Amino acid sequence: MNTDYNVYQMSQKEQQLYYIFSVLGLLMIGQVFYQSLLFSLVLTPLSIPARKYYARYLADRRKNALELSFRDLLYSLSASFATGRQMPEALAEGLDALRLIYPEDAPILRELEDMKKRIFVNREDDAPVLEDFARRSHIEDIRNFVDTWAICRTTGGDMERLVAKAAEVILDKMSIQKDIRTLTAQKRLEAKVLLLIPVFILVFLRIFSPDYTAVLYETLMGRLIMTTAAAVSAGAYVWSLHLTKVEI
Repeated sequence: MNTDYNVYQMSQKEQQLYYIFSVLGLLMIGQVFYQSLLFSLVLTPLSIPARKYYARYLADRRKNALELSFRDLLYSLSASFATGRQMPEALAEGLDALRLIYPEDAPILRELEDMKKRIFVNREDDAPVLEDFARRSHIEDIRNFVDTWAICRTTGGDMERLVAKAAEVILDKMSIQKDIRTLTAQKRLEAKVLLLIPVFILVFLRIFSPDYTAVLYETLMGRLIMTTAAAVSAGAYVWSLHLTKVEI
């Protein structure tokens, strides 16, 4: 495999769905803030540069799934090493074990299938195969495990103890990350609510008191005010996401 987990290549179906929903969303924003089909159409090209941010979101989601599944792989490797298996056999057994947990299109299963083919069919050494996986994953825990395993393999260390300790450390880290996400979830929800409340108020006034908001849509100053409001709202939401993103 040559998958770089920092880069997400959207399928044709994903691209079609993205452009459909992004264009519809921009049209709605244009109608809410400008009440003009022309202004709404002018906004739709923004879906093109915004695509890279959506692809980055999909890449981060895929990396998170890979990291969670790697924890389960470590448990399987630990059990295999406890019975005297070497890394190639442990990886093959890990593939069989994780097939019972994850769907066939899970990243970890595709990686393990590729490792098994390269090691048992192509007769590649397991060290460069794991090194290649760690390099492409861009995940610190996987990198640390592979580096530690390579050192342990060279020096003749206790492989079973290594894998068990790695699984313990990664599990602790994931537990902390889960706690952080739980604590920041309320703040992320508050940011979304604060972003939507002015929009709902604006729509409400347009429906029940259109004369009250007419000045915002019929004068140049009103257009500038609505443009500023849209920009400030979007900037505040992006900044709130940045503040609630905590790395450990």
